[in-house]
Amino acid sequence: MDRIAKLIMAAIFGMSSIRAVVATAARTRCAIDARGFQNVHNNIAFVSSASSALPMREQHDARPVVTRAQHQLTSFSLDTSRRQFHSSTQLLMAKRKKNGGRTKKTEKAPSKRSIKLRKLAQLDSEDDDDDDFDGILDFEDAEQDESAVVTPFATEYHAPVMFKECIDALLQQGVFGEMMDDKLERWRKKKSIAEAKLKKAGLLDDEVENEEASNSAETSESIRRPRLFVDGTLGGGGHSQALLEQLSPGDILIGCDQDSEAISTASARLSKYLGTSEYIVEKNGELTCGWEEGRPMFIPVQSNFRNLVDVLSTIRHPTSGKLLLGKRLKKQDSESEEELEFPKGVNGMLLDLGVSSHQINTGERGFAFMKDGPLDMRMDSNSTTAAVSSLTAADICNEFDEATLISLLRTYGDEPRARRIASAIIESRPLHTTTDLVHAINTVTPTFARQKRAGLIATSARVFQALRIVVNEEDGALTEVLERVAPWALSRSGSHHSNVGKNGSDGNDGILAVLSYHSMEDKMAKRVIRDGSVDLVGRRGRGGSLFERDLFGNIIQNEGDEEGSHVPFEPLGKPQKATDEEVAINSRARSATLRVGIRI
Repeated sequence: MDRIAKLIMAAIFGMSSIRAVVATAARTRCAIDARGFQNVHNNIAFVSSASSALPMREQHDARPVVTRAQHQLTSFSLDTSRRQFHSSTQLLMAKRKKNGGRTKKTEKAPSKRSIKLRKLAQLDSEDDDDDDFDGILDFEDAEQDESAVVTPFATEYHAPVMFKECIDALLQQGVFGEMMDDKLERWRKKKSIAEAKLKKAGLLDDEVENEEASNSAETSESIRRPRLFVDGTLGGGGHSQALLEQLSPGDILIGCDQDSEAISTASARLSKYLGTSEYIVEKNGELTCGWEEGRPMFIPVQSNFRNLVDVLSTIRHPTSGKLLLGKRLKKQDSESEEELEFPKGVNGMLLDLGVSSHQINTGERGFAFMKDGPLDMRMDSNSTTAAVSSLTAADICNEFDEATLISLLRTYGDEPRARRIASAIIESRPLHTTTDLVHAINTVTPTFARQKRAGLIATSARVFQALRIVVNEEDGALTEVLERVAPWALSRSGSHHSNVGKNGSDGNDGILAVLSYHSMEDKMAKRVIRDGSVDLVGRRGRGGSLFERDLFGNIIQNEGDEEGSHVPFEPLGKPQKATDEEVAINSRARSATLRVGIRI
């Protein structure tokens, strides 16, 4: 009843006297406690009759007077027990009550030690041959052999990042297999619509349609055919070993790296799959080719991945002697070429960009700012061939002018204090070691800062990254491998709707997987997979794309365009990041981003 009395009084006096209404409601409640419901009715009637006879000013002054004793008799409080809430509000209140006042039930992130214990427990539970296990784990041995036990396929040389996601993408299995099935279904629908339109217009012959049907039948059989994969950044061989263990007999994996030490280490590690060492320029010791029938084959190649077009066109099968890819000529020009082992192209290519853990941990290479060593940073510094890069990081720090240093620090390192750091480098010349460069950076950078990005460690990492990219020309090499090598080598998908009415379309789906670690590499991979070009300055179309698109996002092709002149890739899913468990084990995986594209 007190709520009804408050509403009536609010209507009488208006919102301007809401405080008086609340006080009157409190007094009315006192009257309810003292005289019951009848007195409330009389009070309401008295107020309404008196207010109707008096002016508004006098109505405000003619309020009933209550003594302090009567006011302190009971306190005014809103009764929320009978309030009606919305259903979603009730659910939210129930969750908060259940979770101790929090809307969501938050769990603490697992610590590194708990993850190690969980992994060790899983490994011990799966080991059925160990009968002497007494339930006690040796933590010291586990910490000493952390990379080998906790992280699969990891060695002292390198720990592979996101190896499961990369292998699933290359083999089109797991989550990527489901995404591929959905994409193929959408392509099939678009292709059937395009075929119906061409057939209605009389542009699709029955012979072409029958040939496409035969190609689709061959596609189902091509699953059992040998496959060819390329690991463009071999490193320690972690990704290659994970892939070889899931390949079928007859499949071939080509591993490429320009570092002679890396390719020798990986070849020795994968010796049971090694088919030939003919394409290794510098061999650090003798390598045993342990490949046997019934196993997939591994072929190491010492070269930069920007030169893979020339290298892959000359590689032959170790047993049959046939060229694996050849020059990848068009169908009308390939009649004079000899028979190829994989005429349709490469089934998958992996690019794990950046620098390996072994190169960072080796102070003599000059990649690590936390270890003293010469300012070298050349990927092929161990090589004795004439193709070794002559430019070192010391040459850049001691010879480049201030404007050039500022430009490369901003472009390749995203360094906000590029001008101050460039001035500090010039003032600290000559610089010969990594410690000299860190001291120069420390003169204008605080050792510790509130913002993690502004501290000495983060700033030194960005400066060393920029110098490494310039020394090894990583931006130019990445542009060539994304725009030229990958479209040339990968097999074009015969299921794509753009291949309607074209003869000789490939049946395999070539997969490109790019694992990047900073924004420049990730942007380059995104642009090539989405728009077909890295350099999009001054271009027209979506996002500055190289190709002009219509209202629905389809690429507009002119009559004079050559076959295959459209964008070479189509993205497969969204970018993938490393899981929290992997980041807890391997901290270098925190900035990794995996992008996957399909050759169309």
